[in-house]
Amino acid sequence: MIYLIENNQYGMGTSCARSSCNPDYYTRGDNIPGIRADGQNVFHVKAVIEFCKNYALENGPIYCEAKTYRYHGHSMSDPGLTYRTRDEV
Repeated sequence: MIYLIENNQYGMGTSCARSSCNPDYYTRGDNIPGIRADGQNVFHVKAVIEFCKNYALENGPIYCEAKTYRYHGHSMSDPGLTYRTRDEV
């Protein structure tokens, strides 16, 4: 089993750094190991998923966090401008 976490760094109006005590989600599996992929790089994601597949087949479950970035708001009612700094936008 591969548990894939897509982390776009924002929930509905809040950054994961403000809403989570540990924003490194791949480390939160207690006894299940985890790894992070650069979700902005398709080649890195491919390599990490291949690693996770091989690990899971031989050893059991693993967490994979694909850390990416959400460029726009969450929905039509969320323009994504109120909780980001002007420099970030």
